Amino acid sequence: MDSFSRDNNRGFDWGAFIAGILMVVVAFLLIRNPEKGLHAFVLVFGIVSILQGLVWLASYSRFRQFFSRSWVTLVSGILDIVVGILFLCSYDIGGLTIAYLFAIWFFVDSIVGISFSWHLKDFSTGYFIFNLIMNILSLIIAVVLILNPVLAALSLIWLVAFWLLVFGINEIITAWMHR
Repeated sequence: MDSFSRDNNRGFDWGAFIAGILMVVVAFLLIRNPEKGLHAFVLVFGIVSILQGLVWLASYSRFRQFFSRSWVTLVSGILDIVVGILFLCSYDIGGLTIAYLFAIWFFVDSIVGISFSWHLKDFSTGYFIFNLIMNILSLIIAVVLILNPVLAALSLIWLVAFWLLVFGINEIITAWMHR
């Protein structure tokens, strides 16, 4: 056996296998209990927001030395902490906020997609029309999500669950491929 074959035969990748199994399990839990998944998202976003606020506040004294508008770090830190506390105190407000942010993200991305599709006209009329239609459909979906935040929240949970399922299966297969 040459050194190349020996180096590539590393054995079963237990880390990828365990991560893949956990991702698949979490995906099924999210699909089965989307409301608990949304609560978990709100909890994570609330904690991350508070931590980010504390980082901004701790950075204020450093920024003050070389940045004349260092007060922005204070304002940002305070806002992050307030948002984090709000999310932790009210899962409904946090879930609604996440749902609207998700829908607005789709909306903005659709508008940008429509505006950028016009340059495709010079390259291919067929692709331009296809791209424009797809972005208009995306815009319609975004408007529906904005008008129905519950659907937006569920869509977010389902997309994350689907991603976890696909990525988890890929990790499990990767674990087997490494042996």
